[in-house]
Amino acid sequence: MNDLEPPRDDLFAQRALMRGRARTSRRRSTLLGAAAAVLVVGAVGGTWVAATQGSSSNSASSGTTARSAAGSSAGSSDSLRGAAPPTAPGAAPSVPSARDTTRWFGTLSTRQTNAFDAIEPAVAARWPDVFSGAYAVTPAGDRVAVAVTRHDPTLEAFVRGAMPAPADVEFVIRSHPFTEKQRVEQEIVAERNLWRDKGVDVVSVTQDGRADRVVVVVAEGSDQRLLTEKYGDLVRVVIAPANPSGKLPEGRTLPPLQR
Repeated sequence: MNDLEPPRDDLFAQRALMRGRARTSRRRSTLLGAAAAVLVVGAVGGTWVAATQGSSSNSASSGTTARSAAGSSAGSSDSLRGAAPPTAPGAAPSVPSARDTTRWFGTLSTRQTNAFDAIEPAVAARWPDVFSGAYAVTPAGDRVAVAVTRHDPTLEAFVRGAMPAPADVEFVIRSHPFTEKQRVEQEIVAERNLWRDKGVDVVSVTQDGRADRVVVVVAEGSDQRLLTEKYGDLVRVVIAPANPSGKLPEGRTLPPLQR
């Protein structure tokens, strides 16, 4: 065919149709490629977002768990350390159990005896090897004596400063510290059943600050010799009166033993 010859109508139409199909095919390929790219990007982006959210969630969960564990550990540690829980607003603080204030002066209550009773725990704690006991110098209790194993200016100044007047107290020397007598007192009480099996029925145990002794009251018929053999001059054994209504020395009266 001569190229200079004008195209026939059927040939021209066939070429136009082929060119149109080619353009349509190229456009379809371009659109499919773009759609595929969008899908790939979307999938990758979704995966990244999910991973990021999961990581953030796990981090937050780990942080919360760590804080909870830390709080629980601190609570256990405080609990282990005996830390008291905070008092609720408006709630009255817990009141400690009343301690025995009749050890040294019995039922005698004066300004002087009350003043020493208030500081006696501090004296016993701060000077355990020096403090021995106390007693009322006069029947009226207007002067008290504090027994010590040796003179200690700091202890004496502390006691005088707590009394109504410095002259209301005097200091006397004794042999045994309070801690030593307290150990013997507690030991006799703890071994009461053993003493009964040996023939010593212990009724009460107390300390006598004036005599510097642990006073052990035993029932009539007890072999008091066994106590003095074990503790020597640290104890003074007293036989309880046969009359049940008889007055016993003041002290820690023990409940009857279960026979």
